[in-house]
Amino acid sequence: MLHIMLLILKIIGIILSAILGVVLLAVCCALFVPVRYRIEVSREEGEGNPPFIARAKITWLFHLVNIHLCYPADVYVRVRLFLFTLFRIPEKEKRQKKTDGKKRRRRKKAGDETPPQTTQAEEETAREPESSTAGEETLSSGAGSLEETATVQEQTKTGTVALEEAVAGPENVTATDTSDTEPSPEAAESGQEASGFFGRIRQKIRRLLDKIKAFWEKLKTAFQNIRYTIRHMCDKIKTASDTIQYYREVLLSDEFGRSFALCREQAGVVLKELKPDRVEVDLVVGTGDPASTGEVLAVCGMLYPVFGPKVRIAGDFERAHLEGYVFIKGKIRAFTFLRVAWKLYRNKDIRTLIKLFKKEAV
Repeated sequence: MLHIMLLILKIIGIILSAILGVVLLAVCCALFVPVRYRIEVSREEGEGNPPFIARAKITWLFHLVNIHLCYPADVYVRVRLFLFTLFRIPEKEKRQKKTDGKKRRRRKKAGDETPPQTTQAEEETAREPESSTAGEETLSSGAGSLEETATVQEQTKTGTVALEEAVAGPENVTATDTSDTEPSPEAAESGQEASGFFGRIRQKIRRLLDKIKAFWEKLKTAFQNIRYTIRHMCDKIKTASDTIQYYREVLLSDEFGRSFALCREQAGVVLKELKPDRVEVDLVVGTGDPASTGEVLAVCGMLYPVFGPKVRIAGDFERAHLEGYVFIKGKIRAFTFLRVAWKLYRNKDIRTLIKLFKKEAV
């Protein structure tokens, strides 16, 4: 029994180690095997020629992944695993023909299995009784709805009349009571004052005072709003000056200097990785103006130490002209970018700088 258990554990360990080995191999291939690219662009002037012809090819892991692009021809993409093609755009014509034939056969079978269709006369005769019954139902429902609406209107009319009588009763009584009573002497005096000359002057003075008071309140609120806005603007200016001073101190700190030097160094490593291994350029350039063509050639001559002898550019001083050939070839490794990202992430100065920019260490 123990021997069987040990054998099972041994088999499980072998399977797990094999899976782990495959995973490690895949990770190492993804990190250390470079992605190779190749780009070719050419242009020839003439009737019937395209603006330019471009071809690009990207391969990885001994052409395990093979992507090929062409312009102005159709885009061609193919993913191959050893000798087996997993993905292809466009597909082969044979496969398309087979799929078209299968679709046609399915359509024929579906057409044979469809049920017999009924004639138009039979459909019309079947629809006539249904339409007549539907019309009768709508007429009966319409008559019932009209009767209901008439009864509702009568009820609403009676209710409104009762409400008007109930409301008008006490008002009439109060009106008759007040008409029977005699006016008081105070009311008579106030009426005489209002009707007199002094009463009118008093009313005008009161209106003027009310207007002056309202204007003063508006003026007071306006001055308060102006004071609040000025104070708010001063606070904003103060906070902006404080933030500018804070970030100025951060930019002048030693942590920023060390972090900037490290980032510049790692950017050089990334650019070196992205730099193509082989560049060949052979162009004939003409702008139509001898002066501008000479300026272009002067700039290219200044960049000769950077490009080297593999970049050849000739000038055409007679007409606007652009012909030539460009070839670029290089490779990119994912491990380089991962190493740069790890160095930047593990640096203490960059961490503290990020916190300072977030104002967490203020």
